[in-house]
Amino acid sequence: MNHYYTDNKSLPSNQKSFTYYFDNKEFTFTTDNGVFSKERVDYGSDLLIRNVYKRDLGNNILDLGCGYGPVGIIVKAFNPDTDVHAVDVNSRAVELTKLNSKINKTDINAIVCEDITTLGITFDTIILNPPIRAGKKIIYDLYDKSHECLKSGGSLYIVIQKKQGADSSYKQLKSIFKEVTILDRSAGYHIYQAIK
Repeated sequence: MNHYYTDNKSLPSNQKSFTYYFDNKEFTFTTDNGVFSKERVDYGSDLLIRNVYKRDLGNNILDLGCGYGPVGIIVKAFNPDTDVHAVDVNSRAVELTKLNSKINKTDINAIVCEDITTLGITFDTIILNPPIRAGKKIIYDLYDKSHECLKSGGSLYIVIQKKQGADSSYKQLKSIFKEVTILDRSAGYHIYQAIK
């Protein structure tokens, strides 16, 4: 089955753009077939951004599974002095992130990457809206690799719905990270901060 957590280059293109308002700023995002939530910034990502964008995120931030880039782009817009990297396994998503970074006048480094441990970078903050359809094995591997790529004291922030495994993800994160906090709950979504 093809879904956004794949790199299906043969999928027909049908680009569309929409406007998104966040904290009195206007953003424009171009999306396409084969990327997650192509009609709008999804509720979970919006909640995740609202919980992280004003925090002390350090100097080096990773938007893991960036899709067309809303999380990394908005975080960069409100934290212009930070280095924001965005990665995805989906090459179309990465190209859209590059395009949207230019449209929104934010300078972020977007690349196709299947294993963040190969980047050779340690991050202060990693932000992740897990690819639920990819399955628990892949999601838990992302947690492990995030832990490996964080600086000591660095944080992984995730959003996950209760019905899609929030409780089991919480337990898994607790088994890997030094400290895990529930930052927010809304409409069945949980925001977790996991500190290395």
